[in-house]
Amino acid sequence: MSAASKPLRARASVLDRLLDAEPQRARDRTKTTSQTVEDLRSAVQRDVEHLLNARRPWRSVAWPALRTSPLGYGVPDLTAGAFNDEEAREDFRAEIEDAIRRFEPRLGQVQVRLAEQASTLRATLALSIGGLLMIDPSPEPISFDTLVDTTTADVVLRLAEEV
Repeated sequence: MSAASKPLRARASVLDRLLDAEPQRARDRTKTTSQTVEDLRSAVQRDVEHLLNARRPWRSVAWPALRTSPLGYGVPDLTAGAFNDEEAREDFRAEIEDAIRRFEPRLGQVQVRLAEQASTLRATLALSIGGLLMIDPSPEPISFDTLVDTTTADVVLRLAEEV
């Protein structure tokens, strides 16, 4: 069977299957493939947002084996950075891209781009995060519009309208 004729298979992560969105129901409803893919997109959005809102107190982990351990989870504290500086914004963009590549295996070919700022007076940093949602047999593009509040360090992700 060729990849084009194989049915699209998407399955929620073990954690997402264990979480019960409807505890009052004895059995979960059967979902269509499109509902499962939509749930997977939402789960990836939620998990990437949690990753980017997790702080680690250092820029880099000394031992390479620890980079993918819980000690390396998250991004450096960005409130200490001066984001008026192009180099600081680029460093933070690279940290975000690296963290997503290390801790979100459901996304492939991750690219993080600095979005154009409408005003340099706002205390936010706009990013565009894109990649492929790894679904068998053919990955689907996914994109997030991301806002980082540089005063509170809060990161908010929204699924981009057009991928």
